[in-house]
Amino acid sequence: MTNPAWKSIADAAPTLEALKKLSFERQILVLLARLHVMYPQMANTGGLIWENLRMPAYALALGYDDAREGTRVMEYMMGRPWTELINRGYLVQNGSNSYRISEEGEAALASLNGPLLSRASLEAVTLLHPGLAEADRDFREGRFTDAVRDAFRIFENRLNTMRDASTDSSLHGKSGKELVYPFVQSSSFQFPFPALSTTDPKRQAAYRLALGNLYAGALGLIRNAYDHEAYNLPPLDERAALELLYFASYLLRLLDLS
Repeated sequence: MTNPAWKSIADAAPTLEALKKLSFERQILVLLARLHVMYPQMANTGGLIWENLRMPAYALALGYDDAREGTRVMEYMMGRPWTELINRGYLVQNGSNSYRISEEGEAALASLNGPLLSRASLEAVTLLHPGLAEADRDFREGRFTDAVRDAFRIFENRLNTMRDASTDSSLHGKSGKELVYPFVQSSSFQFPFPALSTTDPKRQAAYRLALGNLYAGALGLIRNAYDHEAYNLPPLDERAALELLYFASYLLRLLDLS
């Protein structure tokens, strides 16, 4: 295999909730990778048998600290994901009720790309703003550049949605940098930290300008660069991707306050 196999389902998703956040495509490959590890141990007893794989002794859901969570993961994986592996021909019959991994299944595993994420990063991504679900999924599947691009597109789309809902007609038709500066100065925009400098209009205006700079920088540097020429940027590892995702998450939370 060109990419290290997951030794356990827990390596890819430390909880059932995290597992369900993966795309269905990734779920079936996670299951296939686990079966690939288990098959040599089960070949002498007939191969991969659905009833046996559901038994605790076979440890399909190895790696979960909570046995009940492991049971839920096992039951979930032995449902639709298991059936899909058979439907795609990744598992083929090895007998009347047993299966082995086919050449097509081996090829699917060999084509796997994306790094194996640390449990710490999989837990950290759960704290992102709920509006970043699409970016969250990309991150969990190791598509770091896609995750960052999606996150800042979501931020820009949220700005545009607020613009369209605004009663300030001067904002209509504007986007990007042309939008953010009049947006933060608009009477229809609520500054997220209203207690700052309530008696000093000049300083309060400076805070609004700084917020506009923050938004403009996020769009001009991060959103545009990752959307149009990510190939000219350094590759992202999970730490760097998380830092950018948390920045996008903070920007969305600021808009929540506005």
